[in-house]
Amino acid sequence: MIRKQRPTFTSAELELQLQQITLDPSSSTAENLEALAPLVRSIQDTDSEQIYLKSLDAFVGEKEAEIERICEGNYEDFVSSVQTLLTIRQGTVHLRRRIGELDGQMGDVGRALGEKKRALLEQKKVARNMDDAIETLQTCLRLLDLVHRVGEMIREGKYWGALRSLEDLLHLPPVSISQTPFYAHLLSSLPSLRLSIKDAVTASTKSWLFDVRESGAKVGKLALEQMAGRIKKWRARREKEGSVRLARVGAALELVNNERVEFDALDNDEINVDFKPLYQCIHIYEALESKPELQRSFQEDRKTQLTLILTSRLSTTPETLVSTLPALMQELVGFFIIEAHVLRSMPDFRSQRDVDELWDTMCRRMVEVMGQGLKGCSAPEVFLESKTNVLLFVQTLEDYEYNVTELNGLLITLFERYSDLLRRKFSTDFDQIVNDDDNQPMMVNDQEEFDQVAGVCWLATGEMESLAMQGFPQQMPFSQTYPMCCINIRNFVDQFYQFTDGVAQHHVDIDEVLRKASGLLLSLDGLLSDHVAATVGNRLKGMSNLSQIAQVVINLEHFATACEELEGVLMNLRASQRGGPVKLSSVQAFAAALALAESRIDSVIGSKLESFFELAEYNWMPARPQSTAAEPSTYVFEMITFLTAYVDSVLIGLSEEIKTRAYSAALSRINKWLMETLCGKDVVRFNESALASVLADVKFIETEIKRLEKPDLDHVFDEVRLTINIILSDAVSAYMESSIRQTSYAAVRPMRLAVILAKLGKGAAVMGGPAGQGRADRRRREADEVAKLAGK
Repeated sequence: MIRKQRPTFTSAELELQLQQITLDPSSSTAENLEALAPLVRSIQDTDSEQIYLKSLDAFVGEKEAEIERICEGNYEDFVSSVQTLLTIRQGTVHLRRRIGELDGQMGDVGRALGEKKRALLEQKKVARNMDDAIETLQTCLRLLDLVHRVGEMIREGKYWGALRSLEDLLHLPPVSISQTPFYAHLLSSLPSLRLSIKDAVTASTKSWLFDVRESGAKVGKLALEQMAGRIKKWRARREKEGSVRLARVGAALELVNNERVEFDALDNDEINVDFKPLYQCIHIYEALESKPELQRSFQEDRKTQLTLILTSRLSTTPETLVSTLPALMQELVGFFIIEAHVLRSMPDFRSQRDVDELWDTMCRRMVEVMGQGLKGCSAPEVFLESKTNVLLFVQTLEDYEYNVTELNGLLITLFERYSDLLRRKFSTDFDQIVNDDDNQPMMVNDQEEFDQVAGVCWLATGEMESLAMQGFPQQMPFSQTYPMCCINIRNFVDQFYQFTDGVAQHHVDIDEVLRKASGLLLSLDGLLSDHVAATVGNRLKGMSNLSQIAQVVINLEHFATACEELEGVLMNLRASQRGGPVKLSSVQAFAAALALAESRIDSVIGSKLESFFELAEYNWMPARPQSTAAEPSTYVFEMITFLTAYVDSVLIGLSEEIKTRAYSAALSRINKWLMETLCGKDVVRFNESALASVLADVKFIETEIKRLEKPDLDHVFDEVRLTINIILSDAVSAYMESSIRQTSYAAVRPMRLAVILAKLGKGAAVMGGPAGQGRADRRRREADEVAKLAGK
């Protein structure tokens, strides 16, 4: 190992090193060490600490010696300076001691003054703090008093003043307490105070809603009474002035007439609904920026109240419906009048949609529950009473601009069910009246009975006067069916239009229900057709008594007159003329029944004639005629005597037109029987004398008929008479001429004439002999020629 050579330090090196190191007393120890650190490290690295110290001591000695050499030449001055310096130092020490004494004295005086100054300042500070404390306490007391007054205002209902006071507390804080915990605590209590105001005003509104709920029935009652008075007043004017007949309550004409009458259902002599609590609540909630919350709460509360009204008042049985419906209508009218007022006065709070929601709920509930309550009800008066209440309800709230379309539909539904009940009730009555009738003329015993009957029956022009001229007791031309049906018709019409009275906006619908075919069962027209005319027709089919049938004919004629008059009555009663004239299809039904009755007369008379036909005993091959115009066949004489007497006596009450028709039908039946007998298979042959007897009987009948002075019957027997005349007058050749046949023998049928000629030929052939055979051949030829005409 090579040993390191120790360094040596010369005086020049040491001086240079010392010059590099600056030991500044003012510097920190860390800085001095930092300056020495390189030197100390180099000494340690060379392990020359002792050598360096020795070298340093030698350097110090050299420097001291140098100092001594410098000072040897100025020693005396130096000593003198040192002595002077010591003297100055002593003076300085004395002055310093004196200054210290004076400073101590001044310090004592200053300290005393400072203590007094500090005491004075402390007293002033205490006084100032006391003033601030007093002012702060007074401010706090004022704030606490204001908070206390807020509570009192809440209790007194002065909610807006209380809220304004809270706003003052918030926006006008005193500077002295604005940063204090007291004020911070006060501010933290403001939300609870606002909540107290909100709760108090909400409770006030809830109480107001309850009061309104209680007073709503009174409001509705007054409004309904006012509307009922308007309706009564307007009805009286309509009856007095025909020009306003079609104007309804609520129309422009009626409103102009009623504008002088000022009535407010919410503010009048009997009741005054104060809306101030609600307005105050809305104002408070707006200030608290919570109006949507109040709107939702108010809507829910009103929904609840509406539900309570509907469920607590409305029953589901017809018996209780009549008694509870008026009270229900009063509460509902009051409820929606209040809603209309709130909507009109506070449109920014109450929306039309909210009110419409309540209205639609009420309408649906009303329709459902009334439908259920009237289910199975068979009393028309219950429907009539319900209609009266609903109609008054509709007309009252229509003035407040509510949409009453659904309630109008309810009225139509009530009308349809009411009409159905009337139809069922009166259909039973009509059926019973017609079926129980004995079809005999009705008797009246005195003028009072006559006036009663004439007052309800529709009679032809002049008929009442004619009947009034007769004495008592007297027979009326009709049976009891007619006046009783007239009474029922009038009752039906009265009850029918009693329901429609006031429902002017539905006049087209109601009249259409009356007239259209699909609604006949719901109308008087259907009753007359299905339960009077049809029932009469059914009874006619089983009638064989001619007097009863004749009475039915008279009744039906009067019913036809009634229908004509009834059309005018219904036209006058109808709400409007826009539907055109009223036409009852029952007119055709009665016409059909009348035709059936006339047919039954023909059938009954025809059956009587058949019995006479059975008595006819003609000798078809006589040597000479057995009858003459003066002395007809026995059956003919009896038959005509019966016919004229029977028709004139039994059908005496019928019109001449019907009698003529009956005669015509009977004589046509006789003509037909004679032709069928001559042309039928039962009679194989006959001769001219037999035909002469038949012709004599026909002439007798025509002679008798002419006495009736009925020109329409003069040509009934043309066929049989002309047919026989052609044969007996040998006018067959003339008949063959087309011009003569069309002008003189138009009623003769060629085929029948040919059959009769053929039978005459057979009759002539039976006689035998050349003459008989010649007539037979001639008749056959004539028959063939005439038959050819029939084939053309």
